Amino acid sequence: MFSEINYLYTSLMDWQKALIFSFVSYSVVLFGIIVAITFILKDFKFLLVFGITFVYMGGLIVTILVATKIFKKRLIER
Repeated sequence: MFSEINYLYTSLMDWQKALIFSFVSYSVVLFGIIVAITFILKDFKFLLVFGITFVYMGGLIVTILVATKIFKKRLIER
Protein backbone atom coordinates (compact mmCIF):
# COMPACT_ATOMS: atom_id res chain seq x y z
CA MET A 1 0.00 0.00 0.00
CA PHE A 2 2.76 2.43 0.93
CA SER A 3 4.62 1.70 -2.30
CA GLU A 4 1.49 2.56 -4.32
CA ILE A 5 1.10 5.86 -2.50
CA ASN A 6 4.80 6.59 -2.94
CA TYR A 7 4.56 5.82 -6.68
CA LEU A 8 1.54 8.12 -7.09
CA TYR A 9 3.28 10.91 -5.21
CA THR A 10 6.53 10.65 -7.16
CA SER A 11 4.69 10.53 -10.48
CA LEU A 12 3.04 13.93 -9.83
CA MET A 13 4.61 17.08 -11.20
CA ASP A 14 5.76 19.81 -8.82
CA TRP A 15 2.83 22.11 -9.61
CA GLN A 16 0.38 19.25 -8.95
CA LYS A 17 1.99 18.63 -5.57
CA ALA A 18 1.65 22.34 -4.79
CA LEU A 19 -2.06 22.30 -5.67
CA ILE A 20 -2.66 19.25 -3.47
CA PHE A 21 -0.81 20.92 -0.59
CA SER A 22 -2.90 24.08 -1.09
CA PHE A 23 -6.14 22.08 -1.10
CA VAL A 24 -5.22 20.34 2.15
CA SER A 25 -4.10 23.61 3.74
CA TYR A 26 -7.34 25.38 2.86
CA SER A 27 -9.32 22.38 4.12
CA VAL A 28 -7.61 22.83 7.50
CA VAL A 29 -8.71 26.48 7.44
CA LEU A 30 -12.30 25.31 6.82
CA PHE A 31 -12.03 23.00 9.83
CA GLY A 32 -10.89 25.97 11.94
CA ILE A 33 -13.84 28.05 10.73
CA ILE A 34 -16.28 25.26 11.62
CA VAL A 35 -14.74 24.84 15.08
CA ALA A 36 -14.87 28.60 15.71
CA ILE A 37 -18.51 28.86 14.64
CA THR A 38 -19.44 25.86 16.77
CA PHE A 39 -17.80 27.43 19.85
CA ILE A 40 -19.32 30.85 19.17
CA LEU A 41 -22.84 29.42 18.80
CA LYS A 42 -22.22 26.85 21.59
CA ASP A 43 -24.07 24.31 19.46
CA PHE A 44 -23.37 22.33 16.30
CA LYS A 45 -25.86 23.39 13.64
CA PHE A 46 -25.66 20.90 10.82
CA LEU A 47 -27.37 23.00 8.15
CA LEU A 48 -25.17 26.02 8.86
CA VAL A 49 -21.99 23.93 8.76
CA PHE A 50 -23.17 22.15 5.61
CA GLY A 51 -23.90 25.47 3.92
CA ILE A 52 -20.53 26.96 4.84
CA THR A 53 -18.73 23.79 3.75
CA PHE A 54 -20.64 23.66 0.45
CA VAL A 55 -19.87 27.28 -0.44
CA TYR A 56 -16.25 27.15 0.77
CA MET A 57 -15.36 23.84 -0.90
CA GLY A 58 -17.23 24.78 -4.07
CA GLY A 59 -15.23 27.98 -4.35
CA LEU A 60 -12.01 26.17 -3.50
CA ILE A 61 -12.56 23.45 -6.09
CA VAL A 62 -13.40 26.00 -8.78
CA THR A 63 -10.26 27.97 -7.89
CA ILE A 64 -8.10 24.83 -7.97
CA LEU A 65 -9.53 23.84 -11.38
CA VAL A 66 -8.83 27.30 -12.78
CA ALA A 67 -5.28 27.18 -11.41
CA THR A 68 -4.79 23.74 -12.96
CA LYS A 69 -5.84 25.02 -16.39
CA ILE A 70 -3.55 28.05 -16.06
CA PHE A 71 -0.57 25.94 -14.95
CA LYS A 72 -1.09 23.42 -17.75
CA LYS A 73 -1.41 26.15 -20.36
CA ARG A 74 1.68 28.02 -19.18
CA LEU A 75 3.78 24.86 -18.94
CA ILE A 76 2.80 23.79 -22.47
CA GLU A 77 3.77 27.21 -23.84
CA ARG A 78 7.34 26.81 -22.56
